[in-house]
Amino acid sequence: MNQNEIVLHSNQDNQLMQINRALPSEHEMMVFTTISKQAAESNFYKNYGGQPGIMMTILAARELVVPPMLALNGGIANIQGKLEISARLMNAMMRRAGIKISIKESTDELCTLVGTRGEGGDSATVSYSVAEAQKAGLVKPGGGWVKNPKDMCFASAISRLARQIAPDIIGGSYIEGEIKATEAEVSVPTDIPMEITEDHVQNEENLQKLLNIFDKDERFLVMEYLKTVMDHFNWTQAEAVKKFLEEKSIIDKFNNWKNKRKVS
Repeated sequence: MNQNEIVLHSNQDNQLMQINRALPSEHEMMVFTTISKQAAESNFYKNYGGQPGIMMTILAARELVVPPMLALNGGIANIQGKLEISARLMNAMMRRAGIKISIKESTDELCTLVGTRGEGGDSATVSYSVAEAQKAGLVKPGGGWVKNPKDMCFASAISRLARQIAPDIIGGSYIEGEIKATEAEVSVPTDIPMEITEDHVQNEENLQKLLNIFDKDERFLVMEYLKTVMDHFNWTQAEAVKKFLEEKSIIDKFNNWKNKRKVS
């Protein structure tokens, strides 16, 4: 083996190690499964969409180095697969990573923050104002921008700062309230909740049907592979589970992936 081949194999091994570290261990999956099950049964976390939704939120929080219960208890919201982080948690995540944040101005009209990464690292000064929120159509009667404008300006400013100098820390996350704020208002018929409930029950039944195909000690791998497929094809969990049940080839691909993982 020549020097170039040695370097190539070394790089491949390093990449594989990084991927393995990014994936939760079997023990972690067992712990997360227990937490998500208990959380779902407690009925305190209904907005996450049952145990599967709670599980996906915990896995996403893990990649952001956020403990499960901190994520579930107001730290992170999972809205159709998109994450919203509270301003307090986003602020804490950045400071924990060594980013120095100073508040240059904070009023009911404007918030200006200065952030610096480490010694001699990137620095940025950002601002967000009520005027910007009004221009974006975010200020509405009885809403947060009317009741707590100072806090809302800070939240938007910390999100803007994070996107500029800390994208590696927050990933593709949004600040709390940002996703809902950008969604168009629609008129919802009164019978929609029942339809959603029925769909949710069907999705839960399909997921359980899929898991029942496999042995208990393989089910955590199924959930892990399911998340990978969802991310790759941009599918919802319901779509991914349906594909698994309808197309045997996907289960074959899972088995190949599982066997390769055991070898590595």
